[in-house]
Amino acid sequence: MPLTRRTLLQGALAGACATPALAGLSAPAAQAATATTEVPDTAFFGAWDAAAGTWAIPPVFDYPNQPGLSAVADAARSADYPAARAALLAHMRTRPDRTPPAWAYNGVYAPSLVPLFLDHIWTLGKGEIYRTTLTVGPAWTTSATDVTAIVKAAVSAAGVGFMLMARNKESATAEFGSRHAASGAPVLTLTHADGTVTRLGASQSSSIAAGADAATVFGSAPSLFVHDEGTGPFAPSTRKAYLWFDLTGMTAPRSATLELTGRTDAASQDVMLHQVQVTFDETTRCWNNTVQNTFSWQADPGGFDWKKIAGADVDNEFYYQLPRFYFAGPLADAYRDSGDEHTAAGLIGLITDFIDDTNTGAYGSPNGAASYPRNLDAAWRYQNWCYAYEILRTSPSLTADANTSLLKAVYAAGPYFSTTTSPTPNWMITIKSVLLYLGAYFPEFTQASRWRDDAQAYLVQQVADALYPDGGYTEASSTYAMGVATTFVDTADVLVANGYPVGSDDPVRKLAWFLADETYPNGYDPAYGDSSYGNQRSALARLAALLDDDRLRYVATGGTSGAAPGHTSVTYPDTRVAVQRTGWTDRDWYLRLAADRGNHGHPDELAVQVYAHDRPLLPAMGAYVYAADPTADWLRTTTQAANTVTIDGRVQDPTAAGVVGNVSVPWADLADGRTDATPGVGHARSVLFLHGLGWLVTDTLTPEDSGPHGYQQNWHLLPDAAPALDGAVARTHFASGTQLAVVPAAPKAVTATLADGYYSPVTYQVSPARYVSYSLTAAGPVTLDTLLLPVPPDSGTTAELRAEDVAGGGRLLRLTATTPEGALNGFCLRAPDDGRTRGFGPYSFDGPLAYVDHLGDVQRILLTGGSSLRQGGHVLAACDAPLSALLAVRLDPVTRTVEVTGPAARPGGRPLRLAAPWARTATVEGEPVPIAHEPGRIAVPALN
Repeated sequence: MPLTRRTLLQGALAGACATPALAGLSAPAAQAATATTEVPDTAFFGAWDAAAGTWAIPPVFDYPNQPGLSAVADAARSADYPAARAALLAHMRTRPDRTPPAWAYNGVYAPSLVPLFLDHIWTLGKGEIYRTTLTVGPAWTTSATDVTAIVKAAVSAAGVGFMLMARNKESATAEFGSRHAASGAPVLTLTHADGTVTRLGASQSSSIAAGADAATVFGSAPSLFVHDEGTGPFAPSTRKAYLWFDLTGMTAPRSATLELTGRTDAASQDVMLHQVQVTFDETTRCWNNTVQNTFSWQADPGGFDWKKIAGADVDNEFYYQLPRFYFAGPLADAYRDSGDEHTAAGLIGLITDFIDDTNTGAYGSPNGAASYPRNLDAAWRYQNWCYAYEILRTSPSLTADANTSLLKAVYAAGPYFSTTTSPTPNWMITIKSVLLYLGAYFPEFTQASRWRDDAQAYLVQQVADALYPDGGYTEASSTYAMGVATTFVDTADVLVANGYPVGSDDPVRKLAWFLADETYPNGYDPAYGDSSYGNQRSALARLAALLDDDRLRYVATGGTSGAAPGHTSVTYPDTRVAVQRTGWTDRDWYLRLAADRGNHGHPDELAVQVYAHDRPLLPAMGAYVYAADPTADWLRTTTQAANTVTIDGRVQDPTAAGVVGNVSVPWADLADGRTDATPGVGHARSVLFLHGLGWLVTDTLTPEDSGPHGYQQNWHLLPDAAPALDGAVARTHFASGTQLAVVPAAPKAVTATLADGYYSPVTYQVSPARYVSYSLTAAGPVTLDTLLLPVPPDSGTTAELRAEDVAGGGRLLRLTATTPEGALNGFCLRAPDDGRTRGFGPYSFDGPLAYVDHLGDVQRILLTGGSSLRQGGHVLAACDAPLSALLAVRLDPVTRTVEVTGPAARPGGRPLRLAAPWARTATVEGEPVPIAHEPGRIAVPALN
């Protein structure tokens, strides 16, 4: 589902370059209309029985309670329907202003797009962004275009691309020099801050051609060709051209200019310049394998066909999204701002053309405009129509017939949205929100109050039903979850603005906190599943205002206002998500571990996302498009594209059994997860977060058989991470900011490689990105221990991790580190929970987990399950029965303080004995407790 003002996933031209040439690319002529679904005037305005003094056919309008409709009612009683239409338009022109819903758009909008919309040139999403139109003449001429803002934004992605496309349908063909041209090759000129200049040639260039040449590669040709003519979105002779410039090693320039040398075989020709967000290989690029986002129906007498583009393997998203009228809001705004009736007439013509088309049987839509092509698409269309109508209703270009046609379509949508269903929560929430908009914005209809009230009740219940008992969202996509939450805010805003009360917000409050808990410290979306990496703070601020939640306001503002939440790390056990965080500001640290499932999710069980200090270090890699595209398929349908372990090269089953949890103490977090997503091999992942240092990740792979299995532990990085291997240790080399070191505990047991993958921060955009892979093949249980070590600027942090087997079963991790807080020397034991005492380094313990370190003078201890931790034969910590949960102890001989925390701790509880005879004060879960001194140790009432 597309979400308001967010990018949508779309389809594209697909298929290998070796496929046969495509033929018959023009859109087919519409079938002859055999029927109409338009509401008759008699059923719309009503048919009056004068003899009986009542309506023989009831009108759809609430004449008795809408005094402004009296002239419409009088005309209807006289069966003068032309007069009724005129009176209805007069009423709508003069009625008081009402607040419609905001318009939705799925791309990058700029006012320069308005002429393109009116000429039926449509771009889907953000993969291609219109920038300007160039004019070429018959002589070879070099044009220079300022692309400073584009290049500055593209430097971090290490490249920038452009697409050339004909502005008009005509016989002319434009020719530009390619990077292989003897002269007149494309040049990107960068002027740097110090005044020096760099001239970059294109690193890739190619034309693509439809029709018989759809499978032909033109990457080595000296010329690039641009051409478009005929009807429909393209013809067999259509040509487009693409350029890519490699910006590796470049910093943001003071200015940037794109120089193109071209000509046309006509007196002149206009060529559109689009920025493209996807790299390509000129040696393989052709029409058949190019994901295209822009098509033109310019000069087509029929305008948009509103149907799936025929004659090419185009994904359904164009077919779904053109009828959503995403351009209606921008066109209406352009008319409001300019008063240009050409714009109003163009938009009204698009709306009435769509209504006329879908009212005929040729479109296979029994409910006409109310349902074509699907209920979700219709809902977005009516939201955009509502917005546009508030502006268009006063336009002289809106005739009485056009107004009536539109309002008939609106009325037909009410009953349809009241009864149509979908198994997908975000679809139903979108549909019902639009039903509420119709009821709030068009009170003239008799059913308006019912639409509004029923939709509001449904929305509250649907949001509740879309949540797990813990408040997590049932679809495994952070962007879709936020879309549902903001839809509820949108409906509340429209209700309040039009004088109606807002219903219960309890489910939205739960969802809002789920979203807040998952948001990165910098306020951005963690972007798991089919999601985009975008700033969530404005949406969280709207939720905070609706819910009047001061703690949520603190999250939404990065701590600049509101009250700090009473928690940091959190677990959603039903949703199977755990988040570890140190706080709520940009400089805090964060890890998300999940085994979630649901629509729009990926096969990424037990994957993590990591953010530290100033940037995401291990992101989710995004979705790109819904099309059957190799890059999108890799991102969305493989486990290899996630920060988890791929077993035997297989794709996980995210519907399989799994569990995730986290326990937090003031200086550490311990998360544990398990999944059966790869049949035959169980995967458990534990993440020990040592605040301010990093994460110890332990992957335990347990096969059901005795044969060998292949394992691939992958860590995915941002495109500008510039990773390098130092032995088996991988290190990033960002130009600035926090770096990441990935440190395996048993480097000789794995094969370390840097592999090529992709990163899609926003749908329709994708870049190459390298990832770190540790692989091995082994029989029996396998354990992979890895330290994820962020290195903030000027911190000087270094660390080593080594693993050893423990006698009697178990594993010892030795951690040494240099940190700003001092030297750290740590030992971690993981062992079976069988009550046996095992030695690990200088310590021994009888439970399944023990971590002990010295950070400077401070000794820190984490324990689960056992009852006696010893150091060199002396008791370091002991209790009278095995611990029921995690216990954390911090011993500071300098300040003579003892701090005991964790789920196993309870002030005033059972005694905990510690080798700290020097202690003077002790706290348990932050509360002071008395100390009983014993020979060589103390006892504090600390255990539950």
